[in-house]
Amino acid sequence: MSGWNAAVAALANPGGAPGGRLRMVASADVDSLDPARTYYVWSWLLQRTMHRTLMAFGTDPVSPTVVPDLAIGPGEVSDSGLTWTYRIREGVRFENGEEVRAQDVAYAVERVFAQETLAGGPTYLLDLLDHGDYRGPYRGQRCRAVDCPDDHTLRFRLRRPFADFDFLMAQPNTAPVPARFDTRGDYEKAPVCSGPYRIRSYEAGRSLHLVRNPLWNRADDPLRTALPDEMAVTFGVDVDDLDRRLIAGEFHIDVEGRGIQHAARDAILADPVLRACADNPATGFLQYITVQTSVPPFDNLHARRAVFYAADKAALLEARGGSGVGGSLATSLIPPTLPSHTGSDRYPCGADLRGDLPAARAELAAAGLPDGFETVIATQPGKFELVARALSEAVARVGIKARVEVLDTASYYRSGLGHPDTVRALGLGLGVTDWGADYPTEYGFLAPLVDGRQIKRGGGNFNFAEIDDPLVQRLVDEAQALADPSARQGLWQRIEDTVMERAVILPMAHDRTLHYRHPDVTNVYVHPAFGLYDIQAMGLAR
Repeated sequence: MSGWNAAVAALANPGGAPGGRLRMVASADVDSLDPARTYYVWSWLLQRTMHRTLMAFGTDPVSPTVVPDLAIGPGEVSDSGLTWTYRIREGVRFENGEEVRAQDVAYAVERVFAQETLAGGPTYLLDLLDHGDYRGPYRGQRCRAVDCPDDHTLRFRLRRPFADFDFLMAQPNTAPVPARFDTRGDYEKAPVCSGPYRIRSYEAGRSLHLVRNPLWNRADDPLRTALPDEMAVTFGVDVDDLDRRLIAGEFHIDVEGRGIQHAARDAILADPVLRACADNPATGFLQYITVQTSVPPFDNLHARRAVFYAADKAALLEARGGSGVGGSLATSLIPPTLPSHTGSDRYPCGADLRGDLPAARAELAAAGLPDGFETVIATQPGKFELVARALSEAVARVGIKARVEVLDTASYYRSGLGHPDTVRALGLGLGVTDWGADYPTEYGFLAPLVDGRQIKRGGGNFNFAEIDDPLVQRLVDEAQALADPSARQGLWQRIEDTVMERAVILPMAHDRTLHYRHPDVTNVYVHPAFGLYDIQAMGLAR
């Protein structure tokens, strides 16, 4: 079936035959094609077509569970939760014909530790594995926390029990990398693929062309259908032009998943034919404003709180697309898709949602800045920029002069807002951003934003505010060690309350995104773990 929201918690247009070219479009380039360096959620979905990982998110359109991929089963836990062992499938081959071995996965994990060279991707393993002071494979060392007793057994040793470890093994940085083909910082130009597709050509900022990997075996892949013969992505298309060309049928989907912009939104919603090809899922993403404590005067708590009270939530939500299609008002951090969600409101902004200006002025006075101050808002083109300008107008009402700085989308997190040096150099006191869980648990959602052990000094940082609070870290560890779900929820709510008291993350909206799919695309569903279409499942009507 097709129709409005047919791909939300269900499969739209089931069927399709092998063959054809899936044509995709994005306003910007991928952040990286290196599995160790990618962090954009849509880049992860592309990675699923090119690389196998130890575990992977399944294809259930309702439940975001992880299933074995390269592994033949979930991790086997021993040693009081400190050792996880995986058995690797036999016979899986890279595109060059070599068999994938446990050592290739171990090497891929070791590359994560080479942050001086390969910054950008998730770094949970740096703190979690019992590695001593390991700094990656380029120093001629092996990681003591990763062991391969044979070609098809992989063992990890942890510093502390961690119940979500199977989720980490579904991240792209567990995609196998043959050591002799590792070109370090240049590996992203030609990664060796183990999935159903390989790279025929890649022009940075322009295009990516994927073709079938002839050595991929459908029989030993429990996840991927790989129906199209080819997949092509066109990068760098202006967001409004992108929507126009998508609706005109030039492309099958917007792989980036930024959502339909304001100019095309009303046309789609008003046209029954177009509306039948649209989906408006709750993505699990939080749209928010980050406040950088490293940039004065935001090293002062009261200056931060002044922004929180001065924000015009109604205008910010409208800039995102309005209540309903654009999302719902967010007053807390943890999204409604997770059990610890409370919806508590530490900084109420009035019945009309326009802000509490007397409270904002009182905070400015407490900060010793009664006349306000100047700062810079980091953003990127599209809806983010509209949000930044709405925020600038809102805080100007209490004397805060916030200049909007529009940065490049493709490098926004690697070398822009996500690089502490750039934040300081450009004085980026505020930043417009969003976040969805790396995997759908409270830890996967909140820890990268608030755990000081995950601050990345070399770029790709998502703890923008550089929160490095021992109390938060202690509560995170206590929550992850608990087996009782209700007790865990209580600790995550304490973590959220603590962070909100610090006034470093201003929640704006729990996101809904309007997606459009070409009527010829089959097997379409919004993946519940990613909030975007799962491209590896798609086929084409022929």
